[in-house]
Amino acid sequence: MGSKRVAIIGAGVSGLTSIKACLEEGLQPVCFEQHDDLGGVWYYSDDVRPNQGAAMYRSLITNSSKEMMSFSDFPFPKDTPPYLPYHRVYTYLQDYAQHFDLKKHIRFGTQVRRIEKTEDFDETGRWDVRTVQTGHSDVEQKEIFDAIMVCNGVFARPYVPDVPGLSDFSGVTMHSQEYRTAQQFRGKKVVVVGAGNSAGDVAAEIAQVASQVYLSLRDGAWVLPRLAQAGMPRDMMLRRVLMSMPEFIVNKIIKGEANARVCHDNYGLTCPAEPLKHSVMANDEIGYRLATGQVITKPQLSRFTQHTARFEDGSTVDGLDAVVFATGFSLAFNFSDKSILPDNTEDLNLYKLVFPTELTKPTLSVIGCLSTIGAHPPIYELQARWAVRVFLGLSKLPDKETMLKRVRSDKLELKQRFGYVKLQMMNVPYRDDIAEEIGVKPSFWKLLPRDPKLAFLCYFGPAFSVQYRLLGPHPWSGAADHAKSALANTLYPFRSPALDKEQSFLSLAKIIKFVLLFGMLLVALNRLL
Repeated sequence: MGSKRVAIIGAGVSGLTSIKACLEEGLQPVCFEQHDDLGGVWYYSDDVRPNQGAAMYRSLITNSSKEMMSFSDFPFPKDTPPYLPYHRVYTYLQDYAQHFDLKKHIRFGTQVRRIEKTEDFDETGRWDVRTVQTGHSDVEQKEIFDAIMVCNGVFARPYVPDVPGLSDFSGVTMHSQEYRTAQQFRGKKVVVVGAGNSAGDVAAEIAQVASQVYLSLRDGAWVLPRLAQAGMPRDMMLRRVLMSMPEFIVNKIIKGEANARVCHDNYGLTCPAEPLKHSVMANDEIGYRLATGQVITKPQLSRFTQHTARFEDGSTVDGLDAVVFATGFSLAFNFSDKSILPDNTEDLNLYKLVFPTELTKPTLSVIGCLSTIGAHPPIYELQARWAVRVFLGLSKLPDKETMLKRVRSDKLELKQRFGYVKLQMMNVPYRDDIAEEIGVKPSFWKLLPRDPKLAFLCYFGPAFSVQYRLLGPHPWSGAADHAKSALANTLYPFRSPALDKEQSFLSLAKIIKFVLLFGMLLVALNRLL
């Protein structure tokens, strides 16, 4: 199938890495992007574009650090700061597309209207793809493709909860998708609804100009600042060694880190669920806004009237001017038959969140249809690399019953964890699961005789994406060197060259210390159990 054509829907993060994955394996990608530029959610515009899903606000800063969120064989420039404003991510994606010559495979201003199996699908696995030029919906074009990669993302359609009386409310109502700056809320009384990253960002920013902000939390929130001890990015705690620990230990570590900055009970953030069973809000400002009274927490909304918001504890906010719903997004696969890709997570049967189980030929994949605590691009890249190998027959899927068994098991686990089927996976374990399918999961024992330091870094250090280019198909010749320097590169822009050698020594010393402490912990647990 090396010369076959693959249709890719969307030119955001998942679409770009899908184009590259196709090119790596000799496939011919054709990417359909309905807007006039690449980048997806990272392509900023002052107004919401037609059919746009999630969008940027001007003050947005990444929640993941540069070394954790970069693609595996295209790191950010060394002088890039650890956390990035949205426009630097957009520039990075443009550079990625230019470096790997991806743009020539993208048809901008082209919307996919419908995908359908061809009449001979059971023999060929091929698809009819119907497209229209944006703004010219009456002229439809039909093409046949050998495979499809759906890359329109999990943030497709803004979700606003059905709060009684919302239609009677006379103030401003918006979803965070529409939010760009706080200026329109100057001097206003505002309720922000949500417990995720956007809710914290929007509430903290509006609080600087509003007369009062109320943050409505359904069941509390776990708030973690971006920076951990010594100013290192907190997401560098995503390590294989930690993920191998019992869940109660990981929860205890997260709760300790969260409460060390802001005691959640004292500031109205109390969350009954454990951190790994709830969303985590990455935010550096919300604690200060709570401490100054600029933001006041409230429980779940129960009703609106013309000028008032009422909450489940019976309290009210009178004279309310605006409400901002930072309540996430729903799935939307408007171009597909609902028997293949339904719009609700309960009915969506995707093997390892990539392959629909109902198809007789595995020639359709969904890339990026999940959320996680931690960076998303490395996950999307692994999904794309796996998908194209399945298209080619280089990786085999199990039989339908085995796949459905895995899907049912995953849904049951998600229901037990979150109370419903929420497409949120544990970052490193999920990445490693997909990497194992490709043959690129970093192996401690395979690396140990070749490069002991690298082996220890992969298991005990941060799970950098570059580690998936060390072994297996399509390795990167610079992967080993970058894997060893990624930790030091994180703070490179702020350090003098004289500190680099010292930092390298300290990093190795810290890893050795961590290994020893981890061994002592395992011994203690063994005695307790």
